[in-house]
Amino acid sequence: MKKLFLWLIAYSCLQHSWAQDNADLQGPWGKEENGVKTLVLITDSLISVAAYNENEKQFLYTWGGTYVMQDGQIRLQYEWHSKDSNLVNTISFFSLQFQKRSTQLNIGNELKGLRTLGKNKSGELQGVWIISGNYTDGVVRKRPNPFYPRRTMKIIVGDYFQWVSYNVVNKKFFDAGGGKQSHGNGQYSEQIAYFTKTAASVGKQLLYTYALNGDDWRHTGQKSTGGLLDECWTRRSRIEAMFLPLTISPPK
Repeated sequence: MKKLFLWLIAYSCLQHSWAQDNADLQGPWGKEENGVKTLVLITDSLISVAAYNENEKQFLYTWGGTYVMQDGQIRLQYEWHSKDSNLVNTISFFSLQFQKRSTQLNIGNELKGLRTLGKNKSGELQGVWIISGNYTDGVVRKRPNPFYPRRTMKIIVGDYFQWVSYNVVNKKFFDAGGGKQSHGNGQYSEQIAYFTKTAASVGKQLLYTYALNGDDWRHTGQKSTGGLLDECWTRRSRIEAMFLPLTISPPK
């Protein structure tokens, strides 16, 4: 138990150090070529990439995972990849061309010519969330383990959001969606730019209410495909603290 406690402290300290090293990278980035938009959301420890044609309501791909800076490169561990599931749980290194306070970014050969889409903000819902349960008659019922093996995650960075659902064991990608968001004073809205379940949802603006209780976010409103939703999302950092020791063995 003592070894596990020390391991968790070391893991937390590393996360804090990484966040300081990559602060200038954090935020929404993107580009558009021949009608295809690429949206890249970068937090202190996670990168999420999606490509789509909004005018034609066509989703192309998404991939991403956790990362750290190592010797001036991005060391990415894939958690999902909609085009190549063999990459899931593997590690890749990406060269980085970027200067502090720059408005342009190149990440390897895959993501060149990215431009900033605005500053990283400090709103209540900014960050990374994992769906952890649902409300019935105002009472939340949480899932036994929302982090493993299936994971549904929402990333809110600046004025943008992405969500993605995948399985970290069989490496299967399920669904994804994203676009622009705004929130404040208990009101949350999404403008859908891509959605894998149905192209009919692209272009819709969805209005929700939200309430925060510690690290939990109660998300209430109408689904883009119709029907009520009353979901509980929990900050990924909190989910990791609760479930990561159950899924990753600490050093002996």
